[in-house]
Amino acid sequence: MAYRLPILLQTLWLVYPLLAGAAEHRPFWTEQALFHFGDDVFFTGRSSCAPSIEEGRQRAYLAAVQEVRNFTRAKDIEGFPLDTQMIFEDARPADCAPGFVTVWRLLRAPRAALESLAKRPTRGKPADISPILAQVMAIRNLTPRVGMLRDEVWSRYGLPRSIWARPDQGELIWDYAQFGLTIVFNQDDVLTRWRLNGPHPRSSDETTSPAQQEPRTETNLPTIDLTTRLEQLEEQQDQERRRAAHRYCSLRFADVPDALRPKPGACEQREYERLKEQHPRF
Repeated sequence: MAYRLPILLQTLWLVYPLLAGAAEHRPFWTEQALFHFGDDVFFTGRSSCAPSIEEGRQRAYLAAVQEVRNFTRAKDIEGFPLDTQMIFEDARPADCAPGFVTVWRLLRAPRAALESLAKRPTRGKPADISPILAQVMAIRNLTPRVGMLRDEVWSRYGLPRSIWARPDQGELIWDYAQFGLTIVFNQDDVLTRWRLNGPHPRSSDETTSPAQQEPRTETNLPTIDLTTRLEQLEEQQDQERRRAAHRYCSLRFADVPDALRPKPGACEQREYERLKEQHPRF
């Protein structure tokens, strides 16, 4: 059953509060030092207040490599397969002087390779190291699963970078471009499949190849990009918040002498920020 227009619009109104201020949010993985995803383990390195993007990227890489060393207790990781899954750069970090940048770099390593690295004989390494499998089970598992509800996905990965709809298939697609993850929901907001792009793509159905996918026919409807519509709804909501803040402050200080009133715009800005924080997730 395909998305009909009323259902599609309702979905937009349910989702777009999530995207308020999306540009201000970092991808979820910047908050994780390491995590388990499928058959891989991801390590995050951060370089704060670097003088240039290039130096920030290099420092972030070295920081992520140190996380690998800490995890495996291996001093030498020469020849170990490490791939960069993603880089995120904050060109204007609030805690740095102007002109400095903060960079996060996400490295990806196969779990089997980590197991081999941990077993390398190294001078001074304790003999009773816990197996990598046990360590992986102990860290946070962020692998999505078929059957997850949309609110579970939001709680785990945060705001998607963009949202698409396939009306003919009744599907809603959340694209986490800053991680390489694509998640597909059905009309009941249940996760039906996912795919992680990158050096070694993973998916919920590893056996499905492009040749096995159903060919596109003339009766199929085109995919609809809802991102622009969501941005318009976000702007509309933002304007409504500012109008509400102005009304509140006008009433709040209607009988207050000018000498005792706050500076112009101060009350409105505080009320506007408060209203932004009050919006529910759904």
